[in-house]
Amino acid sequence: MLAAVYAAAGARDWAKVESLIHPDFVLYEAASLPFAGEWRGKDALQRCAMAMYGTWAEAKVDIHDITGGDTHAVVVLTLTMHPKDGSAPFQQTVCEAGTFEDGLLKTLRIHYFDAAEVAARA
Repeated sequence: MLAAVYAAAGARDWAKVESLIHPDFVLYEAASLPFAGEWRGKDALQRCAMAMYGTWAEAKVDIHDITGGDTHAVVVLTLTMHPKDGSAPFQQTVCEAGTFEDGLLKTLRIHYFDAAEVAARA
């Protein structure tokens, strides 16, 4: 299920993403990040993605592994970010933990290896 969400999001097929998301969906980003907060609703993933990508001159996601079961799954990825100030790009390992209810993605908690570095470089 989480792989399907990421495939649809990667293709920017937001209608497909919304069909896989629970009506009470919440995405959590760390309070220290420029795109911080609790993003709620079926369009939350799209709104958060636009905020995150808008923070950088360029950002690239490389998914390494997705693992899980019936109620939880975790994605391990590398996010490469190019700051708008023209400084050198940098990478972060990110783990995104999702929960499911009624066969739909209900929550997604984003965990950066070093959120302070992301905030400082934004």
